[in-house]
Amino acid sequence: MSEITVLLGQAREGDPLAWDRVVQLLYADLKRLARSTSMDGGQDVTALVHDCYLRMCRSGADAIANRAHFLSLAAMAMRQLVINHARDRVAQKRGGGQMHTTLGKADLDLSASARAEAEELLEIDAALRRLAETDRRLVQVVECRLFAGLSEEETATAMGVSLRTSQRLWQEARTHLRMLLDDAA
Repeated sequence: MSEITVLLGQAREGDPLAWDRVVQLLYADLKRLARSTSMDGGQDVTALVHDCYLRMCRSGADAIANRAHFLSLAAMAMRQLVINHARDRVAQKRGGGQMHTTLGKADLDLSASARAEAEELLEIDAALRRLAETDRRLVQVVECRLFAGLSEEETATAMGVSLRTSQRLWQEARTHLRMLLDDAA
Protein backbone atom coordinates (compact mmCIF):
# COMPACT_ATOMS: atom_id res chain seq x y z
CA MET A 1 0.00 0.00 0.00
CA SER A 2 1.41 3.39 -0.98
CA GLU A 3 2.08 6.22 1.44
CA ILE A 4 -0.71 8.25 -0.20
CA THR A 5 -3.25 5.45 0.32
CA VAL A 6 -2.21 5.09 3.98
CA LEU A 7 -2.44 8.86 4.53
CA LEU A 8 -5.86 9.00 2.86
CA GLY A 9 -7.02 6.27 5.23
CA GLN A 10 -5.75 8.31 8.19
CA ALA A 11 -7.49 11.41 6.82
CA ARG A 12 -10.77 9.47 6.56
CA GLU A 13 -10.33 8.60 10.22
CA GLY A 14 -10.16 12.31 11.05
CA ASP A 15 -6.45 13.14 10.98
CA PRO A 16 -6.29 16.63 9.40
CA LEU A 17 -2.49 16.49 9.20
CA ALA A 18 -2.72 13.39 7.02
CA TRP A 19 -4.87 15.27 4.45
CA ASP A 20 -2.37 18.15 4.41
CA ARG A 21 0.47 15.66 3.88
CA VAL A 22 -1.39 14.06 0.93
CA VAL A 23 -1.76 17.43 -0.73
CA GLN A 24 1.88 18.27 0.00
CA LEU A 25 3.03 15.00 -1.59
CA LEU A 26 0.77 15.49 -4.61
CA TYR A 27 1.36 19.23 -5.06
CA ALA A 28 3.70 18.73 -8.03
CA ASP A 29 1.10 16.46 -9.66
CA LEU A 30 -1.58 19.08 -9.03
CA LYS A 31 0.61 21.73 -10.68
CA ARG A 32 1.10 19.44 -13.69
CA LEU A 33 -2.68 18.93 -13.89
CA ALA A 34 -3.26 22.66 -13.65
CA ARG A 35 -0.74 23.41 -16.41
CA SER A 36 -2.49 20.98 -18.77
CA THR A 37 -5.97 22.08 -17.67
CA SER A 38 -5.40 25.82 -17.93
CA MET A 39 -5.38 25.58 -21.71
CA ASP A 40 -5.66 29.25 -22.52
CA GLY A 41 -2.84 30.38 -20.27
CA GLY A 42 -5.23 33.00 -18.92
CA GLN A 43 -5.61 31.29 -15.62
CA ASP A 44 -2.77 31.31 -13.13
CA VAL A 45 -1.61 27.74 -12.49
CA THR A 46 -0.96 28.30 -8.79
CA ALA A 47 -4.38 29.93 -8.33
CA LEU A 48 -6.01 26.99 -10.13
CA VAL A 49 -4.22 24.51 -7.83
CA HIS A 50 -5.30 26.46 -4.75
CA ASP A 51 -8.92 26.74 -5.94
CA CYS A 52 -8.89 23.00 -6.65
CA TYR A 53 -7.44 22.32 -3.20
CA LEU A 54 -10.18 24.39 -1.55
CA ARG A 55 -12.87 22.59 -3.53
CA MET A 56 -11.45 19.18 -2.65
CA CYS A 57 -11.05 20.14 1.03
CA ARG A 58 -14.76 20.90 1.20
CA SER A 59 -15.46 17.41 -0.12
CA GLY A 60 -12.93 15.83 2.21
CA ALA A 61 -10.99 12.59 1.94
CA ASP A 62 -13.96 10.34 2.71
CA ALA A 63 -14.48 9.05 -0.81
CA ILE A 64 -10.88 9.16 -2.10
CA ALA A 65 -9.28 5.72 -2.34
CA ASN A 66 -5.76 6.35 -3.64
CA ARG A 67 -3.41 8.66 -5.58
CA ALA A 68 -4.97 7.94 -8.96
CA HIS A 69 -8.47 8.53 -7.63
CA PHE A 70 -7.31 11.79 -6.00
CA LEU A 71 -5.86 12.99 -9.33
CA SER A 72 -8.99 11.95 -11.21
CA LEU A 73 -11.16 13.98 -8.83
CA ALA A 74 -8.72 16.88 -9.04
CA ALA A 75 -8.99 16.78 -12.85
CA MET A 76 -12.78 16.95 -12.59
CA ALA A 77 -12.57 19.88 -10.17
CA MET A 78 -10.09 21.71 -12.41
CA ARG A 79 -12.31 21.16 -15.43
CA GLN A 80 -15.18 22.78 -13.55
CA LEU A 81 -12.99 25.69 -12.47
CA VAL A 82 -11.64 26.25 -15.99
CA ILE A 83 -15.15 26.10 -17.47
CA ASN A 84 -16.35 28.66 -14.90
CA HIS A 85 -13.40 30.85 -15.89
CA ALA A 86 -14.33 30.46 -19.57
CA ARG A 87 -17.95 31.42 -18.81
CA ASP A 88 -16.71 34.54 -17.03
CA ARG A 89 -14.58 35.44 -20.05
CA VAL A 90 -17.47 35.03 -22.45
CA ALA A 91 -19.67 37.11 -20.13
CA GLN A 92 -17.03 39.87 -20.14
CA LYS A 93 -17.05 39.78 -23.94
CA ARG A 94 -20.77 40.51 -23.83
CA GLY A 95 -20.39 43.36 -21.39
CA GLY A 96 -20.87 41.58 -18.08
CA GLY A 97 -21.41 44.90 -16.30
CA GLN A 98 -17.69 45.69 -16.49
CA MET A 99 -16.23 49.13 -17.08
CA HIS A 100 -14.89 49.40 -20.63
CA THR A 101 -11.27 50.37 -21.23
CA THR A 102 -9.29 51.13 -24.34
CA LEU A 103 -6.82 48.42 -25.31
CA GLY A 104 -3.96 48.39 -27.74
CA LYS A 105 -4.04 46.17 -30.86
CA ALA A 106 -1.90 43.48 -29.18
CA ASP A 107 -4.30 43.42 -26.22
CA LEU A 108 -7.27 43.12 -28.58
CA ASP A 109 -5.64 40.22 -30.46
CA LEU A 110 -4.86 38.42 -27.19
CA SER A 111 -8.31 39.16 -25.84
CA ALA A 112 -9.99 37.90 -29.02
CA SER A 113 -7.85 34.78 -28.94
CA ALA A 114 -8.65 34.16 -25.27
CA ARG A 115 -12.37 34.69 -25.88
CA ALA A 116 -12.32 32.29 -28.83
CA GLU A 117 -10.60 29.67 -26.72
CA ALA A 118 -13.08 30.25 -23.88
CA GLU A 119 -15.96 29.77 -26.30
CA GLU A 120 -14.35 26.56 -27.60
CA LEU A 121 -14.01 25.27 -24.02
CA LEU A 122 -17.68 25.98 -23.42
CA GLU A 123 -18.59 24.05 -26.59
CA ILE A 124 -16.47 21.10 -25.41
CA ASP A 125 -18.11 21.28 -21.98
CA ALA A 126 -21.59 21.26 -23.53
CA ALA A 127 -20.62 18.25 -25.64
CA LEU A 128 -19.25 16.49 -22.55
CA ARG A 129 -22.50 17.15 -20.68
CA ARG A 130 -24.45 15.58 -23.56
CA LEU A 131 -22.01 12.68 -23.64
CA ALA A 132 -22.47 12.15 -19.88
CA GLU A 133 -26.15 11.43 -20.52
CA THR A 134 -25.17 8.29 -22.43
CA ASP A 135 -21.85 7.17 -20.93
CA ARG A 136 -20.21 8.80 -17.91
CA ARG A 137 -17.03 6.72 -18.37
CA LEU A 138 -16.36 8.43 -21.69
CA VAL A 139 -16.49 11.80 -19.95
CA GLN A 140 -14.18 10.54 -17.21
CA VAL A 141 -11.57 9.39 -19.74
CA VAL A 142 -11.70 12.81 -21.45
CA GLU A 143 -11.26 14.56 -18.09
CA CYS A 144 -8.25 12.38 -17.32
CA ARG A 145 -6.60 12.66 -20.73
CA LEU A 146 -7.57 16.13 -21.97
CA PHE A 147 -8.08 18.17 -18.82
CA ALA A 148 -5.62 16.42 -16.50
CA GLY A 149 -3.04 15.39 -19.07
CA LEU A 150 -2.77 11.91 -17.57
CA SER A 151 -0.99 9.23 -19.59
CA GLU A 152 -2.81 6.15 -20.86
CA GLU A 153 -1.51 4.15 -17.89
CA GLU A 154 -2.41 6.83 -15.34
CA THR A 155 -5.89 7.14 -16.84
CA ALA A 156 -6.44 3.38 -16.63
CA THR A 157 -5.35 3.41 -12.98
CA ALA A 158 -7.48 6.45 -12.15
CA MET A 159 -10.53 4.83 -13.73
CA GLY A 160 -9.86 1.38 -12.30
CA VAL A 161 -9.84 -0.28 -15.73
CA SER A 162 -7.29 -2.12 -17.82
CA LEU A 163 -4.97 -0.19 -20.12
CA ARG A 164 -6.70 -1.62 -23.20
CA THR A 165 -10.13 -0.60 -21.88
CA SER A 166 -8.84 2.90 -21.18
CA GLN A 167 -7.46 3.13 -24.74
CA ARG A 168 -10.74 1.89 -26.21
CA LEU A 169 -12.76 4.38 -24.13
CA TRP A 170 -10.46 7.24 -25.18
CA GLN A 171 -10.91 6.38 -28.85
CA GLU A 172 -14.68 6.06 -28.43
CA ALA A 173 -14.88 9.35 -26.49
CA ARG A 174 -12.97 11.24 -29.19
CA THR A 175 -15.26 9.83 -31.88
CA HIS A 176 -18.41 10.80 -29.95
CA LEU A 177 -17.07 14.25 -29.10
CA ARG A 178 -16.16 14.91 -32.72
CA MET A 179 -19.71 14.00 -33.78
CA LEU A 180 -21.29 16.12 -31.01
CA LEU A 181 -19.11 19.12 -31.84
CA ASP A 182 -19.83 18.75 -35.57
CA ASP A 183 -23.58 18.59 -34.85
CA ALA A 184 -23.34 21.76 -32.74
CA ALA A 185 -21.55 23.68 -35.49
